[in-house]
Amino acid sequence: MFCPDCKYEYRWGIEKCPDCGADLVERLPEPEPKVKEESKFTLLCTAQDLVHATLLKETLETNDIPCLVKSGGGVMTTLEPLSGYAKIYVPEEKYEESQKIIEQLEDDL
Repeated sequence: MFCPDCKYEYRWGIEKCPDCGADLVERLPEPEPKVKEESKFTLLCTAQDLVHATLLKETLETNDIPCLVKSGGGVMTTLEPLSGYAKIYVPEEKYEESQKIIEQLEDDL
């Protein structure tokens, strides 16, 4: 059983969420996709090293913006080593929002 508001899971037999009082449901609805299936990714910026690329990727994803990080060796999915620079791509519809987030991050550093 799940709380539709808190998203916590409870054992069978509990009918109300002890935190918020909502009626529990057997399953949570599927989350809305963050990006439209037909979205095209566009180049946001180029990071000069792995540390910078990782910081940008984590900051964007924390703000619910999916991104791709590409280096000469392919797409970065984890903290794998990158050689040289890395290009950061975001969905076209998230480009302006991403740009503002990156500018704010650079100002804070």
